[in-house]
Order: sequence, then C-alpha cells, then structure tokens
Amino acid sequence: MAAENFKSHHWWRFLRNKYLLTFLLFALWVIVFDKNNLFNWIEQLKNISQMEAEKTFYRQEIKSTTEKLQELQSNNDSLEKFAREQYFLIRPGEEVFIVE
Repeated sequence: MAAENFKSHHWWRFLRNKYLLTFLLFALWVIVFDKNNLFNWIEQLKNISQMEAEKTFYRQEIKSTTEKLQELQSNNDSLEKFAREQYFLIRPGEEVFIVE
C-alpha cells in the first residue's frame, strides 16, 4: 500500500512541475490546435510529393514535345505525316479510310 501511495504521489509531483506542464500544453497546442498543426503539415508533405511527381511528368512531356517540334520543323516529310495523321489532311483526288 505504501508503494502505491509513493507511485501516485510521484506522478502528482511530476505533473505539478510548471515547466513540464507548460511544455506539454505548448506541444499539444502545436500538434493539434495551431493553424500549422501536425495534421496539416503531413497533408502538405503529401501535396508536395504529388506536385514533384507532376513536375517530373510535365518536364518529360515538354522534352518530348520539343523533340517532336524540332523534327517537324526540320523535316517536311514528317510534317506531312503529322498533318495527315492528326488533322486528316488529304491531297486532291485521294480517298482516306479511317479505321478505329
């Protein structure tokens, strides 16, 4: 019984420490109640990760598109092929069949 009183008394002294109590209240405030709390911070990290992936994707798309543009500007045959495939352009007297 004396040991139980000592343990409960020990916890009470531990919680009565004003510096520890201040730190615990501050930590609770920062983690839960603050505008930039822990949950918002984790959500922002997820958003940053997703945006980095999108950034990589769009950089690859820009590189691919730039290469296609250079090819179209330098080669008339590839420009004609592109126009025929993308815009269904035909020469006079030609018949085109589109199969999907």
